[in-house]
Amino acid sequence: MLTCQSLSDDAAAYMDASLPAPRRLRIKAHLLFCPACRRYLQQLKIAMGLARHAATEPPPPEVEERLVSMFRQARRQDPPG
Repeated sequence: MLTCQSLSDDAAAYMDASLPAPRRLRIKAHLLFCPACRRYLQQLKIAMGLARHAATEPPPPEVEERLVSMFRQARRQDPPG
C-alpha cells in the first residue's frame, strides 16, 4: 500500500515521469482517494513552475531538490487529514 509519505518522497520523479510504470500507477491510484496528496502535488507543481519562470535559464537541479525537500518537511509538520 502506498502511503502519503512515500508519495511525497517520489513526488518530483512522478512529476517528471521518471518513475517506473508500476510505481506511477500506484501513485495515480492513491491520488484518486487522497485529496491531501493531490493538493500537495499541485502546490509542488506551482512552486517548481514559478522557479522555472523566475530564471532566465532553467534552475539547477539543486534548486528543484531544495523545493522538494522544503515541501517534504512542511508535509511532515502538517500531515494530511
